[in-house]
Amino acid sequence: MIAFARSQVGKRYVTGGSGPNGFDCSGFTKRAYALAGIRLPHSSGAQAARSRGVSRSQARPGDLVVGPGHVGIYMGRGMMIDAGNHRTGVVYRKVYNGLRVARIS
Repeated sequence: MIAFARSQVGKRYVTGGSGPNGFDCSGFTKRAYALAGIRLPHSSGAQAARSRGVSRSQARPGDLVVGPGHVGIYMGRGMMIDAGNHRTGVVYRKVYNGLRVARIS
């Protein structure tokens, strides 16, 4: 999952996209988790509902990073990879304010 997420940095943001040429936020996480054998819905809210919050001190690479209408993949050391928006595409960046770390239970 982590290697896949890293390999997608630079891909474009596509509304409703789940790859291979572009992603929206939940399509990106859905595809990455599928590679680990975990089926997720194509909705950031539905993915968040399937997870449970964990503290940032307990966060592990591969956890979800969730917020209102958004989801990404935690990479460790306060960083994440997500399909941000049409301007950014898939990027590696700091976990910004308003997001929480969650783990699929």
